Amino acid sequence: MTPKASNSTFAALFSVLILVTFSFTMTLMGSVYIVSDLGGSTDIAIYTICFFGLGNILGIPLARSLSHKYGTVKLLYICLHLFAISSLLAGLSTNFFEFLTLRLIQGVVSGPFYVLTNQLFAGLTPQERKPLFTTILLTIYANVPILGACWGGWLAYDFSWRAPFFINAVIIFILAWLIQRALHDYQPEIEAHKFDGIGYLFYTLAVFCLGFVVITGQELDWLRSSLIVTFILLGTGSFIYFLLWSRYHPYPLFDLALFDEPLFAFGMINLILLFSSYFGIVVLLALWLSIDVNYTPLWIGVLLGIMVVAGIIPSILLGRRLGKTDARIPLAIALICLAISCFHTTWFNQYIDFERIALSRILAGFGLALFLPPIFRLCFHSFAEEKLIRVMELFQIGRVLASVTGGSLYVILWHRRKIFYHDRYGSTLTPFSEKTTQFFSDIKTFHISGQAADAQLDVFLGNQSTAFALDDCFLLMGWILIGLLVILLSTLFWKDKTFAPENRSV
Repeated sequence: MTPKASNSTFAALFSVLILVTFSFTMTLMGSVYIVSDLGGSTDIAIYTICFFGLGNILGIPLARSLSHKYGTVKLLYICLHLFAISSLLAGLSTNFFEFLTLRLIQGVVSGPFYVLTNQLFAGLTPQERKPLFTTILLTIYANVPILGACWGGWLAYDFSWRAPFFINAVIIFILAWLIQRALHDYQPEIEAHKFDGIGYLFYTLAVFCLGFVVITGQELDWLRSSLIVTFILLGTGSFIYFLLWSRYHPYPLFDLALFDEPLFAFGMINLILLFSSYFGIVVLLALWLSIDVNYTPLWIGVLLGIMVVAGIIPSILLGRRLGKTDARIPLAIALICLAISCFHTTWFNQYIDFERIALSRILAGFGLALFLPPIFRLCFHSFAEEKLIRVMELFQIGRVLASVTGGSLYVILWHRRKIFYHDRYGSTLTPFSEKTTQFFSDIKTFHISGQAADAQLDVFLGNQSTAFALDDCFLLMGWILIGLLVILLSTLFWKDKTFAPENRSV
């Protein structure tokens, strides 16, 4: 029996996606307070995001087989309760290891939400409303991570970092009750799916081991750590075996044959590189402004909020028109806007003013509004209706994987470049250098001398090194975006009109 879904039912399903996307970045600006309370340094603050994303990647493949076995609504109901309980326990954590473990569990139990809600939307949504709902979904994926970071930072600063977890738990319990009440007798049609247990085992080993290496490698000193070397060997071996197993198994965990379609492969490459740059932009700016420039979460939220507003306005104005144009046009405009924003950011320093940061966020917001819809269309363009769930699995895994690796690797690059500049410029500040003599002379006017003056010089050196390192990261992002633009322009020579507007709605 298919119930006539009300607007409140759709709102509850959208809220589920908002909550899981929201929870991903909720600890970004609050991570500074989390590590200071539970034990740790700001260098590992990014772990609070990465372990949640790692859990998402592990949880997404479970949705299709478990929903066929237990039912989509029932599984969603169970996962919501597990998500609420793990959120509550995360808010009660007493040490950082316990907190990260619960963040990983949060990610695993919330990973199936992406597939389960898609199954429900596919069965409940009238055909004429599907383009509108697709636009809403893409707006959620593009903008809610920023809102989550702002919300979590504000609550952590004004109240407690534990508050967002407790509030989330209450909201999730309410959503579970609403969805169970509205859809308790509904089960969408689901393709029978035999769960590939062996494939999932090697997939889990590969994702966890290699993800752990990427996230913690900097702190554990990479190849000088026996644990990192062991995880690299185990993860690489598991990944190779998983690829071979999936390619020849009759019921693989993922349909890797989808990558044989050039348009899908092209879309996934753009998705991974663009989302990694997007998360790098958000994470680096939030951490730099809060740790080194001493902005409060409220003002960082205002700056990031400008990017959201600048992104939502074009989405509303253009809306469905994006689906009626050649996908290369909005994607090229997005790449240009994001590249200009990144190159503009390379001129930032510790004395940057609010207006210049806001200008770069407006440009990034325009790119944010335009890059995801064409990529989404490229990924789904070439496949029949029965394969869309499999495409959605890979799309969501690619998006989350890019977010985790992008945020982690750009933070690692930032830290390494900061040390490089600190050593390079610090070596020129000898007691006899003109710059050092001038600095000590100027600072005496503030009655600072001796060891206090040396400490103050090191503070200034550290701040400048951090700003130079940030500039390098954004310079790299800018050139990656330019590279994607060049690749996109090369598709003008493709003979097949694969970028033309599609005739059906996803």
